[in-house]
Amino acid sequence: MIYYLINYSTINSFKKKFRRILSIFVYISLLSVITFAQTSVEHGVIDLTSHNFHSQPPIELTGDWLFFWNELIHPINIDSTKKSHYRPFTKLWNESSELNSNGAATYKAILYLPKDRPALALDIPDFYSSYRLYLNDKEIAHNGVPTTSKKSYTPNWLPKTISLGDLPSDTLEMVLHVANFHHKKGGAYQAIKIGSSEKLFNARYLEYGYAFVLTGALLMGGLFFFGLYLFGRHETTILYFSMFCIVYSYRIIGFGEYPLHFLLQEIPWIVTLKLEYITLFLSGYLFGIYTLNLYPKEVSKKLMYLLSSISLLFLAISLLLPASIFTHLVTPYFAVLIFYILYAFWVYAKAVVNESIGAQFALGSTGIVFVVFLYQILVYFEVLNEFLLLNFIGYLSFFFFQSLILSYRFAEFLKISKVQAEESSLAKSQFLSTMSHEIRTPLNAVIGLSGLLSDSNLSDKQKEYSQTIRQSGESLLSIINNILDYSKIESGKLELEESEFNLKELIETVFDLTSPINNKEDLELIYNLDESVPEFIVGDSTRLQQVLINLVANGIKFTSQGNIVINVSSVDTNLEFSTLKFQVKDTGIGIPENRLNRLFQSFSQVDASSTRKFGGTGLGLVISKKLVEAMGGSISVQSTPNKGSTFSFTIITGNSKRKKNAIPSPILHGKKVFILDDNLTNLNIFKLQLEKSGITVDTFNEPKDILNKVEKLNSYDFGILDLQMPDHDGIEVATEIRNHFNKKILPLVLLSSVHELEDESQRKIFNLYLTKPVKQTQLLNNLERIFSTNDQSKIEKVIEATSTSLLGTNISILIAEDNLINQKVATRILERLGLSADIAQDGQHAIQMVQTNKYDLIFMDMEMPVLDGLEATRKIKLIEKSLPQSPKIIAMTANALPGDKERCLEAGMDDFVSKPITVESVKTILKKWFRDF
Repeated sequence: MIYYLINYSTINSFKKKFRRILSIFVYISLLSVITFAQTSVEHGVIDLTSHNFHSQPPIELTGDWLFFWNELIHPINIDSTKKSHYRPFTKLWNESSELNSNGAATYKAILYLPKDRPALALDIPDFYSSYRLYLNDKEIAHNGVPTTSKKSYTPNWLPKTISLGDLPSDTLEMVLHVANFHHKKGGAYQAIKIGSSEKLFNARYLEYGYAFVLTGALLMGGLFFFGLYLFGRHETTILYFSMFCIVYSYRIIGFGEYPLHFLLQEIPWIVTLKLEYITLFLSGYLFGIYTLNLYPKEVSKKLMYLLSSISLLFLAISLLLPASIFTHLVTPYFAVLIFYILYAFWVYAKAVVNESIGAQFALGSTGIVFVVFLYQILVYFEVLNEFLLLNFIGYLSFFFFQSLILSYRFAEFLKISKVQAEESSLAKSQFLSTMSHEIRTPLNAVIGLSGLLSDSNLSDKQKEYSQTIRQSGESLLSIINNILDYSKIESGKLELEESEFNLKELIETVFDLTSPINNKEDLELIYNLDESVPEFIVGDSTRLQQVLINLVANGIKFTSQGNIVINVSSVDTNLEFSTLKFQVKDTGIGIPENRLNRLFQSFSQVDASSTRKFGGTGLGLVISKKLVEAMGGSISVQSTPNKGSTFSFTIITGNSKRKKNAIPSPILHGKKVFILDDNLTNLNIFKLQLEKSGITVDTFNEPKDILNKVEKLNSYDFGILDLQMPDHDGIEVATEIRNHFNKKILPLVLLSSVHELEDESQRKIFNLYLTKPVKQTQLLNNLERIFSTNDQSKIEKVIEATSTSLLGTNISILIAEDNLINQKVATRILERLGLSADIAQDGQHAIQMVQTNKYDLIFMDMEMPVLDGLEATRKIKLIEKSLPQSPKIIAMTANALPGDKERCLEAGMDDFVSKPITVESVKTILKKWFRDF
């Protein structure tokens, strides 16, 4: 009941608005009928001597003109004829039984003018279908070529306003020749007007102005909606309306006063006539199809197809047949159009009742166009005089309301599309979250247990197998992470953090993280920071690290030997921000120029063939590009096949307020060192790095350069040797040096890609040996140790402690995890760290255990049966004060999508670690929350 009341109220409200609009148009229409009482032509004469042309409107020369049928008589010969009679000037020939539309005629009228008159002009309409006008025996205007035979006659239409200039007499003899042999109508259907030249010309230009403005509005509206169809939503409703606007725009300038002919007077008459009729029939067809597509549920398709077929049939007749035939179609088509409009009004009324989108606008616009079109029909049949303002307002209102319908529908579509897109995005996120969880869960076991297995007592073959398993698992994890990152970027949920960090340490961390995948002995990782680069910067260290890891990992994949160098320089710096340029250069296989366009495209690779040598998803560079752009920069690549590639990118960073140390290493300042390495890039980088610490550096790239001058090496404080070199390796060179200088006199440092020298005697030759890639800070710290103590045994071998046993550390831990394999992985990792843990099978079990036992830490899985990790955490936080001890709760989950961490923290968890967990990730968490660990 409420529904019908609402509909009834809506319809009533709309009816009131529509009545107001209709009454305005009826009022304007009635005004157009009202004419001033004026003198007309009687028996071929009109007396205008008492007419004030200064203040009164122009006079229409209607009435009875002298008429000669089928004769075109020159003015000087008219008085001698005896075949004349009088005929109403605006009565068409085909309206009389004694005449027909094809033929020729002569009209004559005499005008008596007042002596006091302004400059006068004649407003001459188009006649069916050619004319010639004489004034006082002189031709003043013509349109086409009127003759008495069809062969020599030429039709044309062009309404004109002709200035009469200085008239020598107060009496004007006006003779008009009219001929027609093509159109279904013949003769004069509108009166000639005489009046003030200024008023008539102003009226003519005003009519053209209205027409051009309205045409421009319709044409631009049509083109706008056509563009909306092409580049937006491909909805046929928009297409049909745009075509309707474009087609009907011709009707405004190609019909009535024919403004188009004023601009282009050489257009052939038959072309303009066919266009006039074709656009009429085509407009009807397009409007019908538009209505059908706009409200298909409310329209009878059979009826609309019938009306559309009639329009297309008439259109074909106009296109193919002569004017004498297709000009007879106007009257019957007017009946079709009236039915068209009335039916459309009925359809839109039903749409209003059904609460269809934009139906009220459609109903109002149809009511307006019905009034305007009915008015046009009455003008066409000479029932009413044409009132230009009514046409202008009516047409503009109709197209405006129809535009509102489509705009409203388009806006509603965008809203619906937005909701659907959000639902689709949510579904995609949920799918990725589920898939991530399901894949990471077994990966947790693969990576975790293979890592633990690799560190146990295994044979070389077994260790190789376990390491291969772990590397494969990490590769799969990398692919999953790339897909998740890509999804996050595509959904617009990428957020950057702002924090201060040490750029040098970040790059060294990148080398640490990529070293495990670098199993090539002849490939070295090097970096260099220009002097202008600040030590500390402000930005998103995690995202910058991710970009560098992607680029370095790519370099490792495609480079078998040589080096991968990261160069960092400062491009621009001000008080608050700096623009840093990063270059990651490799000596790999390079990229052909014709395939560079494949880079930075989603799921695209340089070699996309099924037989490609290198795998990957093709997302790493895409993600890097998006991240770099998010950080205010851009990325590019230069490459030469078989020589290598250089990826360059810039980012904008904030400036840190920390001041750079004037002397990075006071102990080493002033020392002198020699460096032996066959890799020139390595030599240059080491030289630059050590010189920044105030060390004097000499470089050598061939072992013989050292061996030939061993006795003179006492001028150096220490030496650095590379292990892998041609001819003589670093051990051979160091052995020769030790024959002349012991470890105290000339300390030696060995740089090696081998993790550890197996031979004890070889280790004793060196004061220090480091595994590549060598961190600059690590190198300087260990060199300082050489010169800060005499206890050489402490520095003979500088390797990170492999023992992570922390037995005796008093940390009580609970693992809430329902997966048996994940339980085993977590407990084995903790055992490796010297810790033990209790197990809870689900969230409910975890709550029960914390109520009876003291726990310092809970590793809480997010997805568990009975009670998930989030709900379990909330309940633990509610009863926290009553527990034996308040534990730290760490989310341990395979979910890794945006928002997962936030959901954990909102639930009351203290931190977040993603599966698959490793010894390193667990150790990092423990160090963060327990200082004694």
